[in-house]
Amino acid sequence: MDLTGDHRMDPNPLQRLMEAIPGFSGYLEREQRRDADKLLREFLAEDIGEIIERIERIATEWSKAGELDYLDDLEEIAGRLGRAADNLRYADYGYSGFFDLVKIDADDLNRFYQYDLSLRSFIADIGEDVETLADAADDELEDALADLEDDIDELNEMIEDRENVATDLVP
Repeated sequence: MDLTGDHRMDPNPLQRLMEAIPGFSGYLEREQRRDADKLLREFLAEDIGEIIERIERIATEWSKAGELDYLDDLEEIAGRLGRAADNLRYADYGYSGFFDLVKIDADDLNRFYQYDLSLRSFIADIGEDVETLADAADDELEDALADLEDDIDELNEMIEDRENVATDLVP
């Protein structure tokens, strides 16, 4: 999924007129990047939501099998992932509006977008950790849980780092 390409459809006459205004086309491009950023972050949050659903199915399976020792751990992990999804979903855009005094340039917006793309790969790794946990033998569960928790910590750090980059861009 790559949203960096030109995703404008056939522009209507109003769009063509606005693009003729000096500087306005750059604003439209920033606006489109902002929309792409929001779409991507929502997509990533949905990926995390799917992982949470898988964890809940694992918890149900373990519960039905009478394996209750690690259910609290799974609940805590699902909660942490839910907070990570919310932090990502509602993160700063790294964008300033047309009339704002502070302008964030296209390179910085692109940097945000690339960072968000790197998150997708890491979220997929967490999904693999969950599958490893689901397939783990009893004597491997603690290690699988620890690996998953470490990766969730790293995901939260990556999301927090994204916020720090946004804060650093605003003078």
